[in-house]
Amino acid sequence: MKNTIARDATAPAGPPPRARRRENRIRVNMPVRITYQGLLTEVSQDGICTDISESGIGFETEASLYVGEVLYLEFPHQNAVPIRFQARLLYKMGNRYGAYFVSPDSSSHQS
Repeated sequence: MKNTIARDATAPAGPPPRARRRENRIRVNMPVRITYQGLLTEVSQDGICTDISESGIGFETEASLYVGEVLYLEFPHQNAVPIRFQARLLYKMGNRYGAYFVSPDSSSHQS
């Protein structure tokens, strides 16, 4: 998968992310694993999910991600297969990101 998103993109034009949300997000503080396409291979980085809704998610991570990038977000599930979602980054503010889910269903995968 080739990344064609501008490397210096930090935020989309238009209203602030909160103004565009279709559903209210629920504040949480839970671990999330972010997997994305690096230069040559897939890269995984830990993060913290800060809020979530049916259509999107907010999270913090030290990973260097780009607006428009498609990635996978994986939530650990005690004694079970982690829950994995595909999402597209909508905005970036420092190490805080917002993304929307690109498919309405989730699929579980083991890593």
